[in-house]
Amino acid sequence: MKALLLILLVCEAIFANITVKDSIVREATAVYHKFHEMMSKNVKNKISQEGIYKAAEFCANESYKKIEEFNTTLANNVSIKRVSLNNRNPNSYPKDDEKKILEAFDLIEKSDAYLPSEIVQMNEAGDYKIYFPSTMSSKSCKSCHGAKKGVNEEVYNLFKSKYPNDKAFDFVSGQVRGAVVITVKQK
Repeated sequence: MKALLLILLVCEAIFANITVKDSIVREATAVYHKFHEMMSKNVKNKISQEGIYKAAEFCANESYKKIEEFNTTLANNVSIKRVSLNNRNPNSYPKDDEKKILEAFDLIEKSDAYLPSEIVQMNEAGDYKIYFPSTMSSKSCKSCHGAKKGVNEEVYNLFKSKYPNDKAFDFVSGQVRGAVVITVKQK
């Protein structure tokens, strides 16, 4: 009888942990899609209404404000940010634990394997970081992150003047540029 009770308790603990993780991943995925839609819409609107240079200005001068504003709409225990090993903005450089996940994305990509839609990382405190890979997926991305020789000269000069150590050029279609990281702290 004691053995059966112990087995049931272990199963319940395992099931509860899976359910919590699944719930957090679903929540993070919804946040990610909402964020991606908002940022894409801003960039595409700037391109269509004012041209590529104004879209680049938006990214250089306003995108981090938009991320901060977006974070204020989230639950107190949820936050979002962008990170990249080949960052443009120094604020986008990953912390050590984030660096390892970005290196894992690079390794997966170089192995000709399919990228996962997300990687979930949990720390000792039980907090989760869900990483969604950012890839070169559209013509508008290439306008600012593609081969240096193909980037509009004014756009290139704008980024180089604002970010002298800019490493966010020379990406090709499908390549991982970085990740959107959603942190969910346990309540």
